[in-house]
Amino acid sequence: MVPKDGVLDCAVWRTWLEREALPSASAGIGVLLREDFACGRGALLVGRRDGEGVHVALRDYRGSCDPDVALLLVGDAETLGDVLAHGLAQMRPLVRRGRLQPYMLKTLDELHDAGLADFVEDLGLVFPRH
Repeated sequence: MVPKDGVLDCAVWRTWLEREALPSASAGIGVLLREDFACGRGALLVGRRDGEGVHVALRDYRGSCDPDVALLLVGDAETLGDVLAHGLAQMRPLVRRGRLQPYMLKTLDELHDAGLADFVEDLGLVFPRH
């Protein structure tokens, strides 16, 4: 089990984002503990990569995300620890098993414009095209 205070460590997530080589994006990916999501308050970790490097910060979570967050990943400490330990390859199975819940906070066009559409597809999520 990963301790709650260690799973939202900015330095650890910065290293993870650098290692996983996520695409540059104009919007961030939020990471939130399930218990904080359920009660509508807590700490939200937001990370993204752009032309200047990787940026990771903790923010207060009060039931909603800032407009610069395009995708929210919610899981318990153990699940987020698995993501940190095993990388992107672990995310899709965690989503399928219901241990990691992704919430798209933008439309597909907005995700595409932000540079995150491929990441969303890598999670195994699809948008119907009409």
